[in-house]
Amino acid sequence: MAGASIESLRHLSDDADYYVTALDLYNRESRRVQRICEWVDGNLHAMATSMDVTLQKEDSFSVLSVGAGDGIVDHRILGHLRDSAHPQLRAVILEPDSHMMQQYQDLVSKESTKLQGVDLDWRQQTFQEFQATAKEDDKFHFISCINSLYYCGDLEKSLKFLYEKLDSGGLLLITILSAEGGLGKLWQHLSNTSISQRQFTSCYLQETCKKQNIPIAEMQKISIQCDISPCFDHQLSQDGNTLLDFLTHTVNFAQNAPAEYRDDVLRFLGSPECSVRGSGGKVILDASNVAVLIRKQ
Repeated sequence: MAGASIESLRHLSDDADYYVTALDLYNRESRRVQRICEWVDGNLHAMATSMDVTLQKEDSFSVLSVGAGDGIVDHRILGHLRDSAHPQLRAVILEPDSHMMQQYQDLVSKESTKLQGVDLDWRQQTFQEFQATAKEDDKFHFISCINSLYYCGDLEKSLKFLYEKLDSGGLLLITILSAEGGLGKLWQHLSNTSISQRQFTSCYLQETCKKQNIPIAEMQKISIQCDISPCFDHQLSQDGNTLLDFLTHTVNFAQNAPAEYRDDVLRFLGSPECSVRGSGGKVILDASNVAVLIRKQ
């Protein structure tokens, strides 16, 4: 496919099984999940206790988890909320991928004591399907979108819907790629292509919130680094190919992208704009995230 155009490249999320494979590899190499869990453990208690939510003793604290994935991060969030906000939680778990939902359910079974008092409502749905079926008076005290907002469709409509679903005093937590990090800069560098138009960073999120008059209460950086050296090997390994596909969110990027475009992406990815050189010449990408906190007054 040497003569392929940029427009003909397939977006990674269009191949659900391969997306999970690429995501798993990226998470292992970057330790992204561990870094977000560390942030959750260090910040959720203070966030939960600062919420101005009025509940009667018999009421449940209502949570919506958007794109909860395998639950590694999400179940920690729920545990902190139960311990800090209210002993009785009802959580709607929204995850379209059956394999990931099963992993979450297995995790809950394995660590059942950590979520005692939490009523879990499993919804194998896309965000768009949930939007279409949600009742107008459904409200939540806490909504989380942990690196899932990219896949919710139109950002303006998604943010408006989520903010409307927050109860008074509620909190919306979003983690998203930092516009100041190397991977965020790569996505902005590619912002004129049809592939990257479906990806965005904290900068675009801030602009959209401002446009929608949605107040951002706080933004906190979550430092994440990833060794992307395999992406620059002369003979790409399977892991090198898969990692490059995740970074560009493209299926078979090295094989299918036009040569000039591919070389430009690799040149920018390896530049000081995105990466630093580590020990032994390793290429270390700054893939930092931002935690965005939105409060409903």
